[in-house]
Amino acid sequence: MTSRPEYLQAEEGLRPIDLQAGLFLERLAGGDQPLLRFAAALVSRAVGQGHVCLPLALIAADPLLQAQQAQDVERLRHSLLASPLVGRPGERTPLVLDDHDQLYLYRYFRHEERIARHLLARGGQGFDVDRTAARTLLRALFPCRVDAEPDRQQIAAALTLLKPLVVISGGPGTGKTHTVARILALLRGLHGDGLRIGLAAPTGKAAARLQESIRTAGRRIGGDLAADIPDQAVTLHRLLGFQPDRGTFRHDRENPLRLDLLILDEASMIDVVLMAALLDALPPHCRLILLGDRHQLASVEAGCLFSDLCGRDDPAWSEPVRDTIADLTGTRPAAGTTRGPMADCVVLLRTSYRFRADSGIGMLARAVNSGDVRTIENLPATGRDDQEVVTAEGRESLKQEILAGFTPLFRAGSAEEALARLDRFRVLCALRHTTHGVSGINELAERVLGRAGLISATTPWYRGRPVMILRNHYSLQLFNGDTGIIWPDQQGRLQAWFRRPDNTLRPVALSRLPEHETAYAITIHKSQGSEFEQVLLLLPGTDLRILSRELVYTGVTRARRRLILHGDRKILARAIRRRAVRHSGLRQRLWPGTE
Repeated sequence: MTSRPEYLQAEEGLRPIDLQAGLFLERLAGGDQPLLRFAAALVSRAVGQGHVCLPLALIAADPLLQAQQAQDVERLRHSLLASPLVGRPGERTPLVLDDHDQLYLYRYFRHEERIARHLLARGGQGFDVDRTAARTLLRALFPCRVDAEPDRQQIAAALTLLKPLVVISGGPGTGKTHTVARILALLRGLHGDGLRIGLAAPTGKAAARLQESIRTAGRRIGGDLAADIPDQAVTLHRLLGFQPDRGTFRHDRENPLRLDLLILDEASMIDVVLMAALLDALPPHCRLILLGDRHQLASVEAGCLFSDLCGRDDPAWSEPVRDTIADLTGTRPAAGTTRGPMADCVVLLRTSYRFRADSGIGMLARAVNSGDVRTIENLPATGRDDQEVVTAEGRESLKQEILAGFTPLFRAGSAEEALARLDRFRVLCALRHTTHGVSGINELAERVLGRAGLISATTPWYRGRPVMILRNHYSLQLFNGDTGIIWPDQQGRLQAWFRRPDNTLRPVALSRLPEHETAYAITIHKSQGSEFEQVLLLLPGTDLRILSRELVYTGVTRARRRLILHGDRKILARAIRRRAVRHSGLRQRLWPGTE
């Protein structure tokens, strides 16, 4: 069959790189291999959509193949394995078909295989602990609570004494960094200050938030227990020593990190490629603590790694681990439901100390997570107390909210104050390039603020303009997602001001700014790792496949005090019925026997 790349690209949604991947493998196979070509193109497209692999059932049912020749899974499997370019696990071939009938590009199969091997090896190990000293410290760091529920934060801390790998998942306000600060105090108390500790996050903003949160939690601990708790956090790329000229990391299997403990926040944002590199660079004795929210959006790149690590339900800790936790904490954790080699390594934090049970934001977040459409369709017009949800529709309402939300920014007296006010209000969009997306809303915001006399300049450079960096610039230490503000310096010259890791500001000349965009509105994906006092969450005017439960949940939980939900409630209800699907074999490796 003659390939028609232009036709396929237009009609089937294949990117040029997908078409070229298929054509390249077809040439390697000797030509005239349409089934191999199309299967390779579909797997390449799947990776671009965030999947690590693609089930044969979906390949067989794809119109691209069905239009050529009807396929079922058995025939497709037999046909693909007849090619020397498709192999089984353990074979070095461009495409790999695993035992679950999932087709991978070789590179991604190897990444997933390495991740599983590292994690299962760590999960199968354990540490001896001085139980007397541990009990004393755990009681001091986690005073008895008045409720009868076991303290899962204390259980998580106890688990870090027993296992070299601990995964802590919890929504906003469940106390993940509160717990980590106490884990640091606990380990320092037991092992002294010789413990080499690293704190990291995927983005600069997330690293800065982790750093500040641990400092705040450390002050609350107080006394000798809080002394010398490390709080210097860096990005994961900086930790690994990314070398942009080579596209590799300085730290790897041959040059591992010199750490005894690594705490990694916002782990749901990490893709399989970066996680494989990190695990390669960790020495075998190093403890690894991963923090995140399994209900949030997965990484922008391929995989849904953190969700795969956590499993679907409560982990069923083994009896020896439950016995030891009971001995250390005085409370015996309940038996979970999901068994597997990772079960002893996972803790789910459920109690939110930020959102009260009857708060508007808390109620909405729970409804979205559980798919409670009835609650969504009957949202009150106003919320409750100081954690409210306000629903709105219409262009005029949108303009009013934008004007009210950003006016304080332009009345700030300094760049420091302006950045602080920018963190109080932000518009979050599901899309980028539509009237309801980032580009359209940023244009609308500038028109609204200009008509109100808050923007007087006719150029893109004006006092108060928020900007977001779109491409890493290592010499300037500015990274994708960093947000700054255009503000005059003491001589009246406009500069772009960004926060340093220590929370002080630094100016960058406008002529040196890397690729960037105006940032009154940002995508929900870009908002991960951030929080704002008020969020205007804008839904598109029509139902789209990109709208999912995970996307809405991530947007809702960026708000601390007030959420303005702007859009049709029916579209919102449809969105939370739709789960984001990422095809991956990692969960099957880590939690065998579970779906």
